[in-house]
Amino acid sequence: MASSASAAIGQSLSRGAPAMINVPRTEPGLVAAVTSHAVPTIARNWRRILAPHGVRIELSAVFTHQAPRVRFKSTHKVRALCELADLLLVVDDEDTGRRRASLIQAKMASQRGTVKISRLQDKLQLDLFQNWPIFDFEEPIYKLAKLNFHHGGPAAQCGRYGVIDRHWNGPPRSPDWSQMHPSNVPGKTAGSQTLADFIVRLVSGRAGRDATLSLRTDWSKTVDALMTITYARQFQHRATLGAARFPRGNSTTAYFLQDELLQVSVTSTGLLAEDSLPEVVVVDGPPPHRALSVLRIRVGGG
Repeated sequence: MASSASAAIGQSLSRGAPAMINVPRTEPGLVAAVTSHAVPTIARNWRRILAPHGVRIELSAVFTHQAPRVRFKSTHKVRALCELADLLLVVDDEDTGRRRASLIQAKMASQRGTVKISRLQDKLQLDLFQNWPIFDFEEPIYKLAKLNFHHGGPAAQCGRYGVIDRHWNGPPRSPDWSQMHPSNVPGKTAGSQTLADFIVRLVSGRAGRDATLSLRTDWSKTVDALMTITYARQFQHRATLGAARFPRGNSTTAYFLQDELLQVSVTSTGLLAEDSLPEVVVVDGPPPHRALSVLRIRVGGG
């Protein structure tokens, strides 16, 4: 499973998504490529692997421009304001009702195999992931404040840095995505898991943190709120357009405002032989609030 996911992720990082005009070179574009292009391919490959064992799987992803921001007291002696993360990975086991999740902060490698942190804003973001101080969401829609990830479980398992390395010396000529523990940042990516390996470990319960809502931890409540807001995010006139119809459980919708990509939503059960072309929706106004990009994997028997 990891090798097939790795191939799909590598292709999306090196070529971008089919709807992209240029190959992405920055964190937002590369995250968008993985969430919008790699998902259907991974779903198809995993379905071939899992279906003979009676396991069904569905992957859905939402890429959004501008993530929600949080406030906290930084170890740098300042009141910090930064984005929570770039991506949320979630695995829902529909047979057991359990959920595991991890936040991902994407960062470009400054040179081959190396990630550096120099700007103050980047240092504040790293402080958040390394220490998880008590924090508040800036936007009232989340209704979350004084969150403490240290209660009810290991805060150190809540997030990882996803270091995207576009420097290569030889084949395969595709960027690497390494999952680094925040305590190792800044530093070398050597020995770190790939994003594909991390996702497979998350599916098998060996990575991330338990985010089952019934636990009622601040972590589980945060994951639930992030998913609720992301999947419920509405744009002007979307209701009048009606629900898009796509064959056999594969759909892609791209929302644009004045040629700026605001959001891409993808769902796939792996049944289609090829990706469907995205439905393009031009909206009249910006989204009413910030939402976090999400990659969700649902697994179950039968």
